[in-house]
Amino acid sequence: MPCLQKEITVGISGHSLHSKSVRAIMRQIRREGHRGIFLNSQTTNMKSLIHQTMGAIDALILMGNNLDIDPKEYLHRYPAGDPKAIIHPMTRSELDLPASAARARFEKALLEKALGCGLPILGIWGGMRRINVLCGGTLHQHLPDLVGCNKHMQNKQGIAPHVPVVPIIIKDDTLLSLIAQDIRMPFCKDHPSEGPKVIMENSIHHQAIDRVGDGLRVSAVTDTVKMKDGRFGYLPEAIEADPEGRFSGQFLLGVQWHPEFGASDIGERIIRHITQAALTFRNKRVIKFNALKNLPDDHMYYI
Repeated sequence: MPCLQKEITVGISGHSLHSKSVRAIMRQIRREGHRGIFLNSQTTNMKSLIHQTMGAIDALILMGNNLDIDPKEYLHRYPAGDPKAIIHPMTRSELDLPASAARARFEKALLEKALGCGLPILGIWGGMRRINVLCGGTLHQHLPDLVGCNKHMQNKQGIAPHVPVVPIIIKDDTLLSLIAQDIRMPFCKDHPSEGPKVIMENSIHHQAIDRVGDGLRVSAVTDTVKMKDGRFGYLPEAIEADPEGRFSGQFLLGVQWHPEFGASDIGERIIRHITQAALTFRNKRVIKFNALKNLPDDHMYYI
């Protein structure tokens, strides 16, 4: 019987090992009894780095970036003549700086591998948007143009990230609703329990998902937003693997807010669920590897 692991390693790709977001995620992982490692994306041999990274981690967390995903990654998905197909003047491409460009290339290659092998994945802030774009989705490049204000950028108003400012409406029968099921809603005690779960969270972003990528579904939205043109609508706040899609069965979750800052109780629960998924993934990999080692030596097998 193979020796199953009780500790897993979570790879974290972020702006810096010393950023507040990365340090907060590291602490949450340690509290669950596991190990987080910061992934260095600076390399001259990308293929080797990706191979080494995939062999070392049991889950992947993609953090945000102060710059934006290069719009050329998705603008071609709009029809010719669509105003959305034009680069917005407020968009700051991550390819404009060498370090962030290297990180973008690394994350894209790593995410492709992780999606292909079922590795548990969590995307936070820009990480959520990277998942969506890689899967064929698109982005709203500048939310103030859509909603007419900086409602979703509390950092521009001097509000700390641990302060909740927006309601997040979590859709029923989703992975996120399972994660949030024991969170008490921040309303009066007589608030009805039936219907969608609502939590309050931070909001620090000037971009958002427009078209949802293939194999994904929306699992949480904002409250009703009045658009600049007078229409009312919702903005995606979380995406996850569509159970009917190509990532069915994989822990794949993206959230627009920063759960690591503790504006609600969902952050620690998300980390608990991804580490549990990583432990399952790791032990299945150990069992498979040990089974293959016992096969005849006159064959070559690939995991």
